[in-house]
Amino acid sequence: MRVCPRCRTRFPDGERFCLHDSSVLVEEEDIARLGTTVGNYRLDKILGRGGMGTVYSGEHIYIKKQVAVKILHPQFARYPEAVNRFLREARAASSINHPNIVDVTDFGVLNDGLVYFVMEYLDGVSLEDVIERDGAVELHRALNIANQMALALEAAHAQGVVHRDLKPDNILLLARPGRRDLVRLAQDHTWITERERSYDFVKVLDFGIAKVLQPDGLGAETVQGAVFGTPEYMSPEAARGEDVDARADVYSLGVILFDMLTGRPPFEAPAGNDVLQMHINTQPPSPREFAPHREITEGAERVVLRAMLKDPNKRYQNMAELRHDLELAYGSVSYRRHAGGAPGLVPRGAEARNKRLTEELDDWLRTDQSSMSVEQARMLTLTEQADKAFAEAQLTPAEAERLAEALDKALDDD
Repeated sequence: MRVCPRCRTRFPDGERFCLHDSSVLVEEEDIARLGTTVGNYRLDKILGRGGMGTVYSGEHIYIKKQVAVKILHPQFARYPEAVNRFLREARAASSINHPNIVDVTDFGVLNDGLVYFVMEYLDGVSLEDVIERDGAVELHRALNIANQMALALEAAHAQGVVHRDLKPDNILLLARPGRRDLVRLAQDHTWITERERSYDFVKVLDFGIAKVLQPDGLGAETVQGAVFGTPEYMSPEAARGEDVDARADVYSLGVILFDMLTGRPPFEAPAGNDVLQMHINTQPPSPREFAPHREITEGAERVVLRAMLKDPNKRYQNMAELRHDLELAYGSVSYRRHAGGAPGLVPRGAEARNKRLTEELDDWLRTDQSSMSVEQARMLTLTEQADKAFAEAQLTPAEAERLAEALDKALDDD
C-alpha cells in the first residue's frame, strides 16, 4: 500500500497521487521515519518523493536550524552504482557553490546502510506547479526565470557538471520582495515605470543524474546507449542514448522556456518513447503559432528555436550566448535596464551607464602614445571630456581652461 503524507489515506501500489489532495504518495517506511533522527537532524515532514529518494523537512537537534534531508530509497542502498549516483548528486550540487543552485551542507550513512544528504530548506513552489495551476507564465516573468536558470547552469558547466534532467519540477521558485524597476506599456501606448512587487528567485534542484565531466573518484555510472532524463525535456542526443555535454542543458532550457511561454511542452504523447522520437525527428512548433493568444516576442521565439536545434553545433554553445539573447526578448513589460526600445527611457545597468570621468581618463592614459607629461595628459583629457559634454556651445580656450580647472578639482573629489 502507498500512503498520502498529508491525509494519511492508503491507496493501492499502482496509484501515484492522492485522490483527495493530489499529494505524491509515499511508502509506509517513509511515513515511519517521521519523528526519527538522522544524524543530527530530526525528520518532521515529507516534502516529496522522487525516483532516487524521499525528501523531508527537518531540524538540527542542537542549533534548531531548519533543513531538508534527502534519504536514498532502501532498495538502492545495496547497489554501489546507485549510492555513487546519490553521492554524485550531493557533490555536484555542493561543488558548484552558486546562489541559484540548492546548497548541500552534510552527508552521511545510517546504521542500516541508508545514505542521506542535507540541503538548505527552501520554502517555495516548483515551476511545474505554477504551470499546472496557472498555465502559461507571463513573458517577462518567464525570461527572468530562464535567465537565472542559465546563470546557475553556466556555473555548473564551468565546474564540468551537466545537469541532464532539467524540467519544471526541478526548478523551485522562491518569492522575494521586488527590488527593480519595471517598465510597462500602457493602453495609451505610453511607458509607465513602476517598482516590481515581488519576483521569483530560482533554485535549480536534483543533480541526481548529473554528468560530471571531470574525474571525481566515484567511477563511471553511465552506460553507452542508456537514456537518462525526462522525455518531455530531453535533448535529441540524450534521447538517442549518446554522450552529452553542456549543450544538452541548453536544449532542455529551450524546452522549458517553450513550456513557460505556451503552458505546454512542445512534444507530448501517451508513450515516453514517442516523445523521444519527436525530439529526435520532429521540428519544434513555433511558440507564437502554438499560443497566438499569449505575448511572445519574436526575440523570445528566436531564443526557443535556436536553443532547440537538433544539431548541438547549431544551438547556443553556452549559457552566456543564450542569456545575451534573452535580454533582447522582452515585450510590453520589461525591466528598466532592458528598456532601450521604449521612447524616452534610457536603459540602466553596467552596459548602459556612462563611464565615470576617472575611467575616461584612465582609458586615455593607457592608450596615449605621446610624450606628454601626466599633468598635461590630465588637462587635455579633461578638456576633451568637457567639449563632449557641452558640444552645443563652443568654448573659448580661456573658458575651456577654467572648465578644466573646475573639473580637475571635482576629479580630486571623485
